[in-house]
Amino acid sequence: MIHIHETTKIFVMCPPCIASGGPELLHQLAYKLGKRGFDVAMYYYPANVESPVCEHYVKYDCRYVTEVEDRKENLIIIPELYFYFAGQFKNIRKCAWWLSVDNLFKANEAPKHYRMVRKLKIKWLHRAITINGKVRGKFDHHLAQSAYAIDFLKQWNIEAEYLSDYLNADFLKASREVDLAAKKPQILYNPLKGWRFTKRIIAALPDATWIPLQKLTPAQVGALLKESMLYIDFGHHPGKDRFPREAAIYKCCVITGKRGSAAFAADVPIPAEYKIGDKKRNIPAIVKLINSCLKDYDKHIDHFAAYREWIYQEEKAFENDIDRIFVKVQ
Repeated sequence: MIHIHETTKIFVMCPPCIASGGPELLHQLAYKLGKRGFDVAMYYYPANVESPVCEHYVKYDCRYVTEVEDRKENLIIIPELYFYFAGQFKNIRKCAWWLSVDNLFKANEAPKHYRMVRKLKIKWLHRAITINGKVRGKFDHHLAQSAYAIDFLKQWNIEAEYLSDYLNADFLKASREVDLAAKKPQILYNPLKGWRFTKRIIAALPDATWIPLQKLTPAQVGALLKESMLYIDFGHHPGKDRFPREAAIYKCCVITGKRGSAAFAADVPIPAEYKIGDKKRNIPAIVKLINSCLKDYDKHIDHFAAYREWIYQEEKAFENDIDRIFVKVQ
């Protein structure tokens, strides 16, 4: 629970001019807080960009500032990629929002040994290094976008409140108009995540139609999802990723690996048979499942009905979590 006083100003730290899941979620939070009467503004960092608002997020109509009022009654919400800059704020209450786990260790500002710690999962080393002194010690509150993040933080004895996200209204509205008869036996994938393993699957199914989701507008992504039968994702799932959910509501079957948030049913609640570890020995099983999804699409797509309904309820759940976490006090 975060107490918001009558004089509290809330600042949401966000990268400027970037269209991706994290920045959109930061705008969604500011929008929802503003609707509830809170004094909230985006703080784009670095603050010297002339037109920092991404065109895709103008619709959220979020006010922005170029300076943070560093006072103890105020609150700044900082996503994990900016944790290393939290020290510049001396008085304001700081809230860490873990939109992902893995990306913290990949930030340019991360200590060099973080990559090795994450790779080897050496828990005693976790406790011995900088998380207590330079991350947790700087924050008054922690929020987590995924069950994966909450589980990860518990390993470091950090308690976090769950505050996830939801898909934007444009995707949700368009997904209601999917024509199953227009679906094609083609497979979509994100080449930026899990490519090393995905290319092995592609090599094992060379006659299939493979389409990368890359360098596309949201409308173009939606058009491909609308006409395709299957989306696969063997990436590292650093948070509760949006692509699997977008694919599911457009009535694509979804196959994932078991890394990151994909390992958690609370984050990716698809039937267990559609989650297969990214191991070389599993490629025949993955190929078999892909072929089955394309051949018997009408049967498989029914298995994702509960997942789709869960996705449609996410915005309401997000609002309920905001009301639980941000509490007005006299």
